[in-house]
Amino acid sequence: METGRPPSESGRASSLSNTGQLLLALFLLNSALVFHNRWPTAGVRWVPELSLDLVILLGGLVLLATWRPLGRGVRGMVLVLYLILILGRYLDVTAPALLGRPIDLYWEIRHFPRVVAMFLDGVPGWQILVGSLALLALVGVLVAVARWALGTVTAALAHPAGRRRLGALSLVLLALYGAGRLNPHWPTEHWFALSVGAMLAGQAQSALAATVLNDPRRFAAEPPLPESDLGRLAGGDVFVIFLESYGALVLDDPAFADPLADDFTTLQRKLDAAGWRVVSARVESSTFGGGSWLAHASLLAGARIADPADYQSLLTSNRSTLVARFAAAGYRTLALKPGLKYPWPEGWFYGFDQILDARRLDYRGPIYGWWAIPDQFSLYWLHQTAVAPADRAPLFVIFPTIVSHAPFTPVPPYHADWSVFDDWLAATEASDVMELNRRLHGRELAEAFIRAMRYNLQMLGGYLRQYAPDNALLVVLGDHQPPAAVGGREISWQVPVHLFARDPALIEAGLAVGFQTGLRPGPTAVGGIEDLGPWLLRLLDSQQPPPATFLPVAATTAGLVTPTAVSPLTQ
Repeated sequence: METGRPPSESGRASSLSNTGQLLLALFLLNSALVFHNRWPTAGVRWVPELSLDLVILLGGLVLLATWRPLGRGVRGMVLVLYLILILGRYLDVTAPALLGRPIDLYWEIRHFPRVVAMFLDGVPGWQILVGSLALLALVGVLVAVARWALGTVTAALAHPAGRRRLGALSLVLLALYGAGRLNPHWPTEHWFALSVGAMLAGQAQSALAATVLNDPRRFAAEPPLPESDLGRLAGGDVFVIFLESYGALVLDDPAFADPLADDFTTLQRKLDAAGWRVVSARVESSTFGGGSWLAHASLLAGARIADPADYQSLLTSNRSTLVARFAAAGYRTLALKPGLKYPWPEGWFYGFDQILDARRLDYRGPIYGWWAIPDQFSLYWLHQTAVAPADRAPLFVIFPTIVSHAPFTPVPPYHADWSVFDDWLAATEASDVMELNRRLHGRELAEAFIRAMRYNLQMLGGYLRQYAPDNALLVVLGDHQPPAAVGGREISWQVPVHLFARDPALIEAGLAVGFQTGLRPGPTAVGGIEDLGPWLLRLLDSQQPPPATFLPVAATTAGLVTPTAVSPLTQ
């Protein structure tokens, strides 16, 4: 049968078609490993870069195909490997963009179900169903495209000419990458995206460091917390209030500082009128965008807890904490944790006399999103049940707030008349009022964060003016900067810390070590968050003169007066 086309033209057309398919396959495979995050969303955008991982994979497949044909089992393994690389790339560009820090899969994957539950709370079931089906469809398309593209490449590798071309391409690209690495004047290294394989190797190294290579004696070399009789408190209560996501961003970035300026001014004016004095400083947090428990542990242990491996090492140590120091001085120690919905086995390590979690609060008012309980209610509940009673021991209270936790919505209204909560305390059944979360992105997310910060300031001012004991010392600080989806990732790890007291001696002691009068701290950090607890113990010890420096003498003589502000993201 005649085809109407000479054999040479038919073969040339087939060759061009095969070459076109191969180029398209390589383009798709490369694109799947070089995309970047579309900040401040979880989406991605294409970037014209080359994938070093693809180049290495091609070279390996060329060598393997030269040795033996690529069977179905090998092709299946390559497909699975490539899908892992795609997922790794997505995590590698999305987590730092939204959180402001790299992700540690070994530690953080266990929190994934709860994070998903938090963001899906209040979302209608039909939206979850549609979203799940869309996600499954996307994954299906991704798998199909990857299978076709890899199949096209392996088909080309079945022929000597294909192996020669792909092998030469791999060698040329590797040479360009290597030349750029060796010669800083050559820009070729910057043509390539960061390697996903290197990121996965780092994840494996982190997992080994947390398990096989973990050193349980890590805290044996850390100096212990100083002893203190806490005599300068004269039996006054101490409240350590962590304002969730309260970072220096609210002071430094006009997008946040300007909308909150009047709130800070109003709070300062009302506290002055009520006889409260305040001094403020900055400290370097041990975490960014999340991982609040690392900041809490750093302050309580007086040691820098910068990752979950440090945290686990701390829990298996016999290190004494701030809680133990206050308990030894006769204080009743309380952890007010309205955001705690699950068992907290770590609580035994700190040795609190009582952990007041969501179950213990027995909140029966309107439900506000995933976190449910307004911080104002929690603080009022604490006051009515633990602070107001007479003939009690002095209190040491740790209170991490939750309203300003991601996703920052819904924000409950602030009630100037706190007694409105009496009805909720006396309720016999939970209210059926439900305020649903809305999915927020970009500027909406930043505006919700500002509203949550405004609520925090109103609650703090109201408690100080109406309820706080006159002899109390309140240490109010942030745990970390908000996630990078709110204010970006190229910012410091600093958080504000405020000391509120009526005792002039405590205020003057803060001024002596770098705190500034009022609610606005100076531009530099006085130390790390781990230094705050030891400084408080030295400050409150009546057997010693007030400390002249924020850091211990040993640290200042070693040149550590100003801590580094460099985060792992910029190293």
